[in-house]
Amino acid sequence: MSQNSTPRHDAGPTRRHVAPKPHARTVPSTSQRARQASPRGRTAARGRLTRRRLRNARPAIIMFMAMVAVVCGGVWLWLNRSVSVSVNGERTDVRVNSTLADIVSAEGLTPAPGNLVSVGGNVLEEGGGAPFSATVNGQQLDAGQIDDFRAAGNEDIQIGDGADATEATHQEEREVQPQLEPYERIGAVTFVSQWGRPGKQMFTIGDVSGEEAPGDVTEPVQNVVLQSLNPTPDNGEKVVALTFDDGPSDYTQRYLDILSEHNAHATFFCLGTQAQARPELVKAIEDQGSQVASHTLSHKELPKLDADTFHGEVTDAFTAITDAGAPATSVIRPPYGALDANAWVTSGGTFSTSVIWTLDSLDWKLPGVDAIVNSCTQGVYPGAIILMHDGGGNRDQDLEALPRILQTLSDQGYSFVTIDELLAMDSRFPEQIASGNATMPEGSVWATSVAGQ
Repeated sequence: MSQNSTPRHDAGPTRRHVAPKPHARTVPSTSQRARQASPRGRTAARGRLTRRRLRNARPAIIMFMAMVAVVCGGVWLWLNRSVSVSVNGERTDVRVNSTLADIVSAEGLTPAPGNLVSVGGNVLEEGGGAPFSATVNGQQLDAGQIDDFRAAGNEDIQIGDGADATEATHQEEREVQPQLEPYERIGAVTFVSQWGRPGKQMFTIGDVSGEEAPGDVTEPVQNVVLQSLNPTPDNGEKVVALTFDDGPSDYTQRYLDILSEHNAHATFFCLGTQAQARPELVKAIEDQGSQVASHTLSHKELPKLDADTFHGEVTDAFTAITDAGAPATSVIRPPYGALDANAWVTSGGTFSTSVIWTLDSLDWKLPGVDAIVNSCTQGVYPGAIILMHDGGGNRDQDLEALPRILQTLSDQGYSFVTIDELLAMDSRFPEQIASGNATMPEGSVWATSVAGQ
């Protein structure tokens, strides 16, 4: 044998393969254990186990799915079963939980829809209201209840024409201006018994129409209130108030002298233009103890004027009177006695008191001295207000009649007072009104309209 030859070994005895016993645990080989120990091996092992388990659970899953199908089918059949109801007196079957709209459609009913109306009640869209009305078991349903209704069976349903629907709206709180509450019966003296103050109120505004509807009052408004009375002294004292219009004039001083001779006072309703032209006579009236009030600036009929002209007629006359040296006043005699509720609104609160008369001398007709005296003395009573004139034409008859009027009434026990003095004798007139210069208080506002119009 050579040195490089491979030694030969004897084969030895032959190894016999022995099959594993049934149910005996197979011990994995080293290579198998290595594969199982690796992540890929573990995953594969778990997969084989899962598949075996699924195969074993498949019958149970099939049985479960069958049961679910049976239950779901039963629920579906229950939820979609038919129930019996009465619709407008006729029995019919409807699907359970049907809405009233479903029932109307299924039964082929054709109620007339209501209209869409504005907050003011005007039709905005015909047929734009509720599609139908409904009564269920004798109860009239509102819109929300109609939407919520679901048929359960045995309901007595009455379907009728739809109701009108009001447009969508929103609310706003607004300041409300006072109105003028006029007098019911006219007296010789009309005055402001309450000045106005604004209030607040909620308003509903239509989103489509823009119309407005008043709602709750959040702060009460205080209206301007007028009263109109014939003055009567509380104690029945026999007094009368002589009044003269349209001056001052060339007659004024002679009137004043006659009044002084009889210890009498009167009220002169002066025109602003005349006061500007004869300021010394305005001052003379005041100095004699008589009262100066306004007959407006230029004797225009106030109800026919626009607001600016109206205000000028009043305020310019007041200015002329005070510029002439007489005290400030807020008392007027409207030309022709014309002053209605709308004219009071137009005044803007520029005066507080309007004075007309209860006895008219009719001197403007130049009827003669005797006629003037009779008109001023017959039918006289305590608190009477007598109308005469100081300007505007020839007043010679008045000048002659005045002493006779004063003497006749004096003989009957009457004395002669100004309008301010007369109002102060009647407790129905507020003290400020009787002062002759009542003005709008701070924080007050004037009326913008006549209440009820």
